[in-house]
Amino acid sequence: MKKVVLLSLAALLVISCSKKQNDTKEIIAVVNGDKVTLGDLEAKYPELEKQLFRLEENAFRYKEMYLSDMLENRLIELEAKKLNIQASDLINKEIKSKITPVTDQEVEAFGKDKNIPKDQMAKLKDRVKQYLMSQRENDVKKVFADGLKQKYNVKIKIKKPKQMSKVKIEISPTDPSKGSKSAKVTVVEFSDFQCPFCKRASENGRMIYKEYGDKVRYVFKNFPLSFHDKAHRAAEAAMCMNDQGKFFEYHDKLFENNTALEEADLNKYATEVGGDAKKFADCLTSGKFKADIDKEIANAQKYGISGAPTYFINGVMVVGAVPYAEVKQAIEEAMNE
Repeated sequence: MKKVVLLSLAALLVISCSKKQNDTKEIIAVVNGDKVTLGDLEAKYPELEKQLFRLEENAFRYKEMYLSDMLENRLIELEAKKLNIQASDLINKEIKSKITPVTDQEVEAFGKDKNIPKDQMAKLKDRVKQYLMSQRENDVKKVFADGLKQKYNVKIKIKKPKQMSKVKIEISPTDPSKGSKSAKVTVVEFSDFQCPFCKRASENGRMIYKEYGDKVRYVFKNFPLSFHDKAHRAAEAAMCMNDQGKFFEYHDKLFENNTALEEADLNKYATEVGGDAKKFADCLTSGKFKADIDKEIANAQKYGISGAPTYFINGVMVVGAVPYAEVKQAIEEAMNE
């Protein structure tokens, strides 16, 4: 049950959305004999479809989460029965014995990653260590259970909801990108350099290009969140480095150090990735890209984005710090359309 609680917390951070075609014909009101359908409501309020899609995707993730926990436990019970031992003994042998202790350095790194003040971390140290140990145990358990799925012929039948309409994302010639502009699939990521979840997902863009090359175009969009006080300035700095043809090198440097984004840090990172220090400083000081990033934020909100990271894969929204496997699945589906 501990795992389910932890997964529930994680699921709240990864929300998305969808609905069935026939739902648009659903009669939701009658006024003076005239029928009002869900389709009428969505035509009047375009944002509604995106909001419904997020709710439906969130419901799917909860089903998936609880199903995963149930299947893992059932597979362990089946394997224990086959080996004629107790499930608890199998867990001790294949899972608990393989868990390495959480170090103080890892606890400290967790606090920095989540921007938790040091005085609070001192009080939370034991709870954070317990959380990280539980997370580590869940990871080992998942790997072990995944190895049993083929053996016991597991078939997952729940279906992920599909977004009915696609969002047309405006892409500028100056947007940082990799891959061919004529690629069949375009992945647009909206991200925030100070966001810990964006940091976790920041490898996805590199992995897309490594696996697909020019077959997929990957585009990065800045979406600094208002409650991250250093994010907007970091986004401006990244675009200044884009002017020098070193956006992605700087992108990686920012995410590697996303708890250290003071002005001096931004200047230091520009030099470390081989940029021209004076050009960078002049660009950042002038506020050259401030208005562009403000416009990008407004556009993102128009597209229905409320958090980061958010992806659009050929116009289909994927929300949250999802693993690369989920991004890849969406790319494959787009390629096969």
